[in-house]
Amino acid sequence: MARWSSRTPCDRPLAGARPRQPRTRKQRGCLAGSTRVVSGGRAAALLLVGVLIGGISGGATATYLTRRADESTGQPATSAGIPIASAPPAASGGVDGEIVGAVQDLLPSVVTIINYAANGQPQSSGSGFVVDAGNGYVVTNNHVVEDTRTNGTGASFDVVFSDNKKVSAKLVGRDPFTDIAVMQVAAQGLKAATLANSDNVPVGALTVAIGSPLGEFQNTVTHGIVSAKGRRVAETSQVILEDLIQTDAPINPGNSGGPLLWAATHQVIGVNTLGVTQATGINFAVSSNTVKQIADEIIANGKVVRGYMGIQYSPLTPRQAAQLGLPTGTIGIIVSQVVAGSPAEQAGIQPNDIITKVNDQVVDADHPLSSLLIKNRPGDKVKLTLIRAGKEMTVDVTLGQPPQ
Repeated sequence: MARWSSRTPCDRPLAGARPRQPRTRKQRGCLAGSTRVVSGGRAAALLLVGVLIGGISGGATATYLTRRADESTGQPATSAGIPIASAPPAASGGVDGEIVGAVQDLLPSVVTIINYAANGQPQSSGSGFVVDAGNGYVVTNNHVVEDTRTNGTGASFDVVFSDNKKVSAKLVGRDPFTDIAVMQVAAQGLKAATLANSDNVPVGALTVAIGSPLGEFQNTVTHGIVSAKGRRVAETSQVILEDLIQTDAPINPGNSGGPLLWAATHQVIGVNTLGVTQATGINFAVSSNTVKQIADEIIANGKVVRGYMGIQYSPLTPRQAAQLGLPTGTIGIIVSQVVAGSPAEQAGIQPNDIITKVNDQVVDADHPLSSLLIKNRPGDKVKLTLIRAGKEMTVDVTLGQPPQ
């Protein structure tokens, strides 16, 4: 695959382990979460497609994921889980009919989200859609609801439905590492969108994106196709979004969090999230299968709890590798500190160990440790390949609960 890496003033926290030097997001100038991305040696710009109001960007103060940066401002609720379609229904005839039918069916589920600062001033907006009509749950992107200056403290939200009805919403929880958030509204007569099994959608399928670009043009509809599946894109230098659906359906600032539909089935296959600003027709949506998993966890627990290892580390540089007498081209991370009593210490990990693989996957710029551990939960066992005093060995680590 093409190499993706990024450096941005809007870096998010590291997943699964502590970096040696924490990095915080700048309070201003984040340009709706814009990200510089390098692909095959050529610079491209990715835009998190939320929109700013008054020039202030949404964002969250960076924290260590070892303390769990997934945040919740609402109480966990009981839910049977978001339903997902077992099989696509029969497609309607004709491209125009598919698009019109999908829009008519899904538009009542789509909302515009307005993010207010603690002083009551609107600061950003985006899109979202209802996934549970009975309990009022709405899915959107994390970067739509986060607040750079206060990390969400004191922020409030309104959602506007397609019939222009506006209601207040509370944030149930969010997951920066998949860019998914769940909100809840107290409203009657809601209509929920149906999540497709995104594994079933074929490349080339007709897609429809619905949202509120620029925070002004509510319920805008665009269409395209599924250009590719299973994409990996670096949203920041430490957060790599997995299992993305690529589409050429136009997605603009303000579309963040809105649904990407499989037109033939009227089902949601993704949450519109990223667009490439230096190319035409390259946009990405978090897959509906990822959305279901993360949203169900947030609804049940108010957050997503990932497995904790308990190390601080930094990338292994060529100079360090040479000083340690390692073969040219050795890549990985070097452990600088092991947290006392942590799963890493219990497994025998030591400072100066060089971790080169996790479950046989090389740890490198395309596969940082945060990305490799993102699907693991407390109690999961991972196999680390490491080099200690010039000798390669493997160590099993049973991940634990992150410290409170």
